[in-house]
Amino acid sequence: MTRRRFCENVTRTALGCACLSAAVSAASADSPKPENREKAGATGSGKEHLAAACGTWCGACPAYLAKHGEEGQGQAKPQQRPSAPAQKGVPDPRWMEGLQCDGCLSGGTLAGHCRTCAIRLCAKNGQPDARCTECEELPCNRITSLIRMGDYLHRKEYLPNLEKIREMGAGEWAKMEDARWRCPGCGRPMSWYDTKCAGCGGPRPGAVFALPGDPS
Repeated sequence: MTRRRFCENVTRTALGCACLSAAVSAASADSPKPENREKAGATGSGKEHLAAACGTWCGACPAYLAKHGEEGQGQAKPQQRPSAPAQKGVPDPRWMEGLQCDGCLSGGTLAGHCRTCAIRLCAKNGQPDARCTECEELPCNRITSLIRMGDYLHRKEYLPNLEKIREMGAGEWAKMEDARWRCPGCGRPMSWYDTKCAGCGGPRPGAVFALPGDPS
């Protein structure tokens, strides 16, 4: 092989490798990284991951707000929330103390009772969107038993919420619930059993269920 032929072969090989490398880099740039793919799948186009399998709005759950509520962001301990005292339909204010959660369908951290929830696991294994909205067995014993357990006020919204999610779609329903469970004054998210806003002290939103003894 002549010196000229050898140089031509080396040049062609180097050019081919460079083109291949560029193509691989472009493909990698177009494909989301694993962590981004997981995040996109968790949130969809908004906050659909907070539309739980059972129909509850995770955005008003004390365990979710302990991790994601605006007053708790960047702090070791979230601001104490003014919760209603324990009584019929209202759990003990300490019921989720120390628990933190990313939301039922987030794919992230779940509170212990959500990890083992029979409703969530059943919907995950049997329903296209991992919710009970299209289940032919609804209302099944799993969900009706949970609604009756403790007779908690937020659980009475499960079945009506599932119907709304089916009619509106999870994305639109999540937008509506996100707005419904915010303080009318400062816009901070409020929990199911907050008697007033943890930030500005404003009243409980009028669009949510009333607590026992609430004059509204």
